[in-house]
Amino acid sequence: MEYIGKTSLYSYLKSKPNRRLDETEVRDIFLQICKGVRYCHSRCIVHRDLKLENILLDSSNNVKIIDFGFSIFVDPDKKLNIFCGTPSYMAPEIVSKTHYRGNSADIWALGILLYTMLCGKFPFRGKGTFLKVFY
Repeated sequence: MEYIGKTSLYSYLKSKPNRRLDETEVRDIFLQICKGVRYCHSRCIVHRDLKLENILLDSSNNVKIIDFGFSIFVDPDKKLNIFCGTPSYMAPEIVSKTHYRGNSADIWALGILLYTMLCGKFPFRGKGTFLKVFY
């Protein structure tokens, strides 16, 4: 197997002032993540656990998406009802335990990643805040 290194996007962000990146760097990293997710979706694979810890960076900031333990092969028109993933990145429909489209859940997680890289914090904190924002 290819050796990527041990730097996750999470540890990379932690090493930066205010735990955030400048917009140019975010653009370069996020574009690579999106291309990887688009490729998976084009093959009917939904990751379902996209998060900072599951994005590895090599010394040139090339991205590798890892940990496909929750991934699933699914018809894009089929809805899922499996509760899985990491709470801070879960789409509202997963949290509310309703049927959801796998691709949409990955897209939600991409939004969380983008916000976190730009702002240095998660967009939602705690159950109360999540419920106030969405319900």
